[in-house]
Amino acid sequence: MDKRGIGDQCVTRQTIDIRVLGPWEIRVDSEIVPVPPGQLRVLLAALVVSANQPVTTDTLAERLWPGDQPGNARGSLHTYIGRLRQLLGHGVIQRVSAGRYQLSVDPDRVDLCRFRELLRLARADEGAPGEVELLGEALGLWRGRPFADVASLWLERDVVPRLTEEWFAATERRIDIELGARPSASVIADLHELTSQYPARESLWVRLILALHKAGRHDDALAAYTQVFRVLNEEFGIDPGAELQRLRHEVLHGRAEPATRAPTPRQLPHDSAKFIGRQDELTRLDSLLHKRGSAPVIVSIDGAPGIGKTVLALHWAHRVADRCSDVQLYLNLRGYGPGEPVTPDAAAEALLRELGVAGDTIPSDVDERSALLRSKLADRRPLILLDNALDAGQVRPLLPGTSALVIVTSRNQLRGLSVRDGAHRVTLSPMPHAQAVDLLAAAIGAHRVAEEPAAAARLVRLCDYLPLALAIVAERAHRSESLADVVLALEDEKARLDNLGSGEDDPHTDLGAALSWSYRALRKSAALVFRKLGLVPANDIGLDAAAALSGLPRGQAKDALDQLIATNLLEQPRPGRYQLHDLVRLYATDMAMSHEPQAERDEAVERVLGWYLHATVAADMLLNPHRNRDFLVPYKARVPPPAFADAQEAAAWFDDEYDTLRSIVMWAGANGWDGYAWRNALALTTLLDSVVQWRDGLNFYASALADAEAAGERVGEAYLLNSIGCIHLDKLECGTAKSFFERSLARFRERGLLRGQGMALGNLSIANAQLGDGGTARDNAKRALELFEQLDDSRGITQNLDNLGIAQTVSGDHAAAVESHLRAHQWFLRTGDEMIEAFNQHGLGLAYAGLGDVPRAVRAYRTAISFHRAAVNRRGEAIVLTDLGKVLNAAGHPRIARAVLTSAMTTMVELADPRARDIQATLTETG
Repeated sequence: MDKRGIGDQCVTRQTIDIRVLGPWEIRVDSEIVPVPPGQLRVLLAALVVSANQPVTTDTLAERLWPGDQPGNARGSLHTYIGRLRQLLGHGVIQRVSAGRYQLSVDPDRVDLCRFRELLRLARADEGAPGEVELLGEALGLWRGRPFADVASLWLERDVVPRLTEEWFAATERRIDIELGARPSASVIADLHELTSQYPARESLWVRLILALHKAGRHDDALAAYTQVFRVLNEEFGIDPGAELQRLRHEVLHGRAEPATRAPTPRQLPHDSAKFIGRQDELTRLDSLLHKRGSAPVIVSIDGAPGIGKTVLALHWAHRVADRCSDVQLYLNLRGYGPGEPVTPDAAAEALLRELGVAGDTIPSDVDERSALLRSKLADRRPLILLDNALDAGQVRPLLPGTSALVIVTSRNQLRGLSVRDGAHRVTLSPMPHAQAVDLLAAAIGAHRVAEEPAAAARLVRLCDYLPLALAIVAERAHRSESLADVVLALEDEKARLDNLGSGEDDPHTDLGAALSWSYRALRKSAALVFRKLGLVPANDIGLDAAAALSGLPRGQAKDALDQLIATNLLEQPRPGRYQLHDLVRLYATDMAMSHEPQAERDEAVERVLGWYLHATVAADMLLNPHRNRDFLVPYKARVPPPAFADAQEAAAWFDDEYDTLRSIVMWAGANGWDGYAWRNALALTTLLDSVVQWRDGLNFYASALADAEAAGERVGEAYLLNSIGCIHLDKLECGTAKSFFERSLARFRERGLLRGQGMALGNLSIANAQLGDGGTARDNAKRALELFEQLDDSRGITQNLDNLGIAQTVSGDHAAAVESHLRAHQWFLRTGDEMIEAFNQHGLGLAYAGLGDVPRAVRAYRTAISFHRAAVNRRGEAIVLTDLGKVLNAAGHPRIARAVLTSAMTTMVELADPRARDIQATLTETG
């Protein structure tokens, strides 16, 4: 395998302007860039919608091919990303981690980002004179239908409708402000135009009729009602909603109320004086009000303990109460916390009493109470906030039958309420970093955050961006001299939850208590899986790994995980993947330590470590099937590893699992599982060599080496020293690589492992060749060759005939090099090892190029490239493409050479390979 190079990123920063709120327009350094219609535009749109945020390859593939992904989706996606980078510049689309890409742009130069930021500023300035100006600037960015020139089912289904609702919300908010006084002629004209463009949108007609009525044009207001009645009745077969009918009544009869009315409760608890953030959620909630008709609008806000469900629900309820209700009811259903949950019949009775129904007239049957409640609310416009619900069955009897706004909060996702009752579910995630810092600043004072910005940033990360944790930390900060002191107390994982508590079993003041009430509600199997998830530091885990960890059959493990998702103790970012937030994982660890015997904990850890080891080997065998795996002995698989269909599926698995594998390996070494740590690191060698940036690989191996040395694992040391040498060879640090190979060789000699000695000598030969020492390179290749011939190891013989050929090329003996590579090719025909054949054909191409035989060199290079692509070895492919481009350029084909070299540079930049600079220089030479 070719071990030459990786390193610093080569990025040229450019000014990118992106306009998608209307006809598509992309400019690079003020010049329009024509992005071809089709999937390239959809991919760029997918990145623009999530600008400056990482997007997984799975998400991008789903946006490109909704529900119908081709078999080679990942390969096609990488191709499209390469083409976009050529159009926009290599630094614009960045690979931020395994399987995640990010469009890095100035948000002020993307109209969509600017639009949303202006709306955020307007909401923050609500009621102030500047709000109208901010809304006007935001609306002025719109030039027509969003993404007008992009054909995409995903955009049409998921993005454009939401953006359109945001535009409507902003438009209607601007109009509402202007309707506060006597409406101007221009506002009425705008509303006439809007109702003409969107005749089915009742909220616009409401504002038009109200504006005409306020302007004293009562006949025109009634005429407008007649017009909307005709539109809705004739074109859609429906009558105007309750709001329009009420407004018509007011125009006809004024605002006189009946002489007697039932009590008008105003029960909402106070809004938070320091409410911060959640602007995206508020925008979505506001958009739901536009869908009001004769049926109630039911909104279910769910999320993990301490995430701020009640605070958001109360803030939004206060924000919309005057616009949509004449009755405000609040009830804490006590689903999670001390005491028993409120029963549905008791909840219905409480609401009826608040509406003025005498206790002795309230029926005893829950169904009759529910029916009476619907009757009492039928002629009202109630806003009902049902806080801390246990499940859908507790909520359903309390729902009105006609127009109303019902807000429910729960740790449970209340899926039945969505399926059966049409509830709109809003699941809260932890706060974005900037909003969490703002929340901390509001609680402790902006000056303290400004004085210690790094400590503040660390605090919000340690709090997992949970509002409850941040509130508790803020209280501690008031009693501490510095934020750094609070950080120091929270850095200790074992004590972190204790430091985020009040010592009381109160879910409002103690994060551990809040989590405990969710844990207590779990079924036995879900509680077991939850505890087991706390045994290893895998915040992101797959279904099969979770099943191995729990010891449950796959189906039972999936059912248990599904309950954890339903109670918001676990997230499912995509099918088959599960995520725990740090603080929830620490609580799971506490439960495991207090409820699981040591022997059962060790058995679970060994099961999952073994599963990861053998799953990694199973994937690696498809990428590099003939590789020596003696290091696995004596670790046998206790849980069957996954069966991968092909190398592409194996590479996709590595992409999903890499971050988790890295965490698992590092944790295993630090916690006494050294044998699994270094073996798993070695099992990842093909991935680390071909796909991962060298910094990650070097850190990975260095950690495993330290663990092997501490445990006295000399064989592990030998293998890892060799792997670290390969990384330094990739970094073109050939002298350092040579030193590691020599140390590896010494360890293998100590243990009498001939195959290991041959491997180390072969890599020494490559390092010698890179250093220009052809003679020593030739000698080491021959010594390695002798050892593998002694072992009758066809793979080793093939590799070192190729190493010999490279040494001969370096020495200028190109004819001998061709002969050595051709001999190696004959051995390949016996082994069928395509990874080695890629190296063989590359070396043969170099030898032919040295002889000036361009056609044979090109043919050999192209064969090598095909083998690298089949093995998903992106680095190896880019290395060969570079040499192919150089040969083509020298042979008088600069245009083709430039295309080939550009493709190579795209990969090298992404892998932070130092060859990118050399390729850039060669590209400059091609003109």
